[in-house]
Amino acid sequence: MYKESYQPSAGSMTPQRLHCLIFTGFILFYFFGGETNQAQNTDNKEKALLGEWLKEGSAGLALTGTVPLSKGDEEQQWAAGMEVFSRSCAGCHQQSGEGLAGSFPPLAGHIGEILSSKKAKDYLIEVVLFGVEGPIQVGNQRYNGMMPGWGKVFDDRQIADVLNYVVNRWGDKDKFPSNRAYISPEDVRKKRLKPMTAHDVWASRPQELAVKSSAKEGMDLKALIKGYDQSHPAKGKYAQYWEPIPMERYWNPKTFYHPPQAIKGEFGRADCISCHKTVTPGVVHAWENSSHGRIDSLRKLSEKDPKAYKKKELAEIEQQLHSAGILKKTELLQEVSCIDCHGAIGAQKIRHDVDLHMPDRVTCGSCHVRQFAESESEREQKWPNNEWPQGHPSHAVDWEANVNLAAWAAMPQRAVAQGCDMCHYQQNRCDGCHTRHAFSVAEARNPLSCATCHNGVDHNEFENYMLSKHGTVFQTQGKNWNFDVPLKDAIAKGGYTAPTCASCHFEYHGEYSHNLVRKVRWAFNPTPEIAQGIKEKHPWYQKRKEDWIATCSACHSPRFAGDWLDTADQAIFEGLQVQQEAKKVIEDLYKDGLLVGQKTNRPAPPPPEKDAPGAFFQLFWAKGNNPSHVERVYANMWEHDMIQHYKGVMHANPGGFTYSAGWGVLLERYTEIMDENTRLRSGSSHYSEENDSSPKTFSKMKWLIGVVSSSVGAVMLSSGFISRIIGKRKK
Repeated sequence: MYKESYQPSAGSMTPQRLHCLIFTGFILFYFFGGETNQAQNTDNKEKALLGEWLKEGSAGLALTGTVPLSKGDEEQQWAAGMEVFSRSCAGCHQQSGEGLAGSFPPLAGHIGEILSSKKAKDYLIEVVLFGVEGPIQVGNQRYNGMMPGWGKVFDDRQIADVLNYVVNRWGDKDKFPSNRAYISPEDVRKKRLKPMTAHDVWASRPQELAVKSSAKEGMDLKALIKGYDQSHPAKGKYAQYWEPIPMERYWNPKTFYHPPQAIKGEFGRADCISCHKTVTPGVVHAWENSSHGRIDSLRKLSEKDPKAYKKKELAEIEQQLHSAGILKKTELLQEVSCIDCHGAIGAQKIRHDVDLHMPDRVTCGSCHVRQFAESESEREQKWPNNEWPQGHPSHAVDWEANVNLAAWAAMPQRAVAQGCDMCHYQQNRCDGCHTRHAFSVAEARNPLSCATCHNGVDHNEFENYMLSKHGTVFQTQGKNWNFDVPLKDAIAKGGYTAPTCASCHFEYHGEYSHNLVRKVRWAFNPTPEIAQGIKEKHPWYQKRKEDWIATCSACHSPRFAGDWLDTADQAIFEGLQVQQEAKKVIEDLYKDGLLVGQKTNRPAPPPPEKDAPGAFFQLFWAKGNNPSHVERVYANMWEHDMIQHYKGVMHANPGGFTYSAGWGVLLERYTEIMDENTRLRSGSSHYSEENDSSPKTFSKMKWLIGVVSSSVGAVMLSSGFISRIIGKRKK
């Protein structure tokens, strides 16, 4: 996205060049760039604000330590502060002070909160001088990023002026009716003498402004496990219709895994490693190079190392293990070995043929409680008009979606059906993204890790991403990106120059978590019910659109993001219109009994599935004329092509929704369905393009031939005609 900016000429440092440098630095604020407003015409608003400000100039000062100013000084200070703000701050905080949701915090409303806290003056000066890095909260909205310091750009007077402008414009005027000289250049000078890092400024943030703990972060592990166990579907509601094949024990270990019986006896920690170095050396090698296998190395990381954040996460895990009584209060975690995950955390010995188990979500969640809570919170999602069941679609219930699907349970080909299981097991395990036994978070952040499941005819997200401009940047420059850096630092410290699957879908207003459905709108596939909610601008859908705009504003302007989402929605509406018209044709053919073989050769699908035209089961089962050709065409249309159309436009892959896939293919299916409808309703089994004539004309010709033939026959068979013929023969 093109960004407006100043173009300084060569030579000496002009004001324009200075402002260009200032703006370029400010783009780093919270790692995100919004559409700049430097070109915005605010003269009238500024004059009005200046007049209002001067009008109140005679009011008494509310805070001690302020210096009364003359009217001329007030006007000069206001103008100077407003000039700095308009040129250098408004690009992110906006001229209105409302900021950009999820990217840049608002000043309106927040400055009053700061002024109500202790050490407000010190904190405000420190933020502008040295910057601030860390999570902050404004109302219920969190922001997690970095604002650079301006101490090397502005002098003491300029910083004092802009802060006084901000305080007076967005402070609480009921409490602070006139704070013209709340901050003086001398105040700024004193603070300069004690330099701070941006993180130190965040750490010194007034206690009254502390980020409120998320309810999910404080969830009790026992409650999490109880909720997980109670909601797990096991074999699902169609359990009586299918039996697990041996591989199911790995896709759903909670329900189907049992210890192997070939090796019996009790074994300790060292025994596992020494044996598996010979039996499965690849597994041991992966573990040895993982964070689990090198915990001590995490503690030795330099603060400058991109993986240094793992020290904090390790302390979080140790605190959890202290609370559970697994570690003594002062004890440090020494290792995460085979026995901890496949036996019990902290166990020294286990019975291989009795205690061995395959790790599941609960196993991982017992240490990684916060991540477990985040992912489980996906279950709470509720659609406004029951467009989808609660929690669906999401990773947290993907196994439930699998086993409670009649088409899946009905498939007699269980070895083929497990192709669904191989992706729909994230509800059961975590290694779909964090592949065992490295369990690398850097791997999980890489778009390639998503490709195993998010590809193919019915969910080709990976293909569309890779062929979009985002994906081409990843393919050409991604080798220079540092995936060890946490997502919140991906741009500033990781070197990302384009978004990834994780940086978009894990993000929610500056937070990154394992709840990936907080911004979901169209869900897995578009439906008329969802389209109606979006068209009517239902608040639920509007909020999520705004959430996506906030995410996209990390790199694009909010206007661009909003325009693109509107365009994409319209393209989906148009695709749905074509699909729904074809659907009615198929349903009417079925209702009228006109499908090929419908009355003579249409076996019912295996239970628990029930027959229906163009249904999902017809993609995975066929017998006789069920499905008929036209039904299969329609099944491909709604379950493959319509979804590809949606995925293509939302991932901005041009050919993915216009030509190669999406719209062009939708019309191809539509044409075939309409032709087949004409053929079936004409009653002709020989209808073809080579023999294409109007059904009505053909019918009239048949009628005419029939009338003529009947008339001739009647004449020939009349008694008079026969008698004359016989008489002639006698003569």
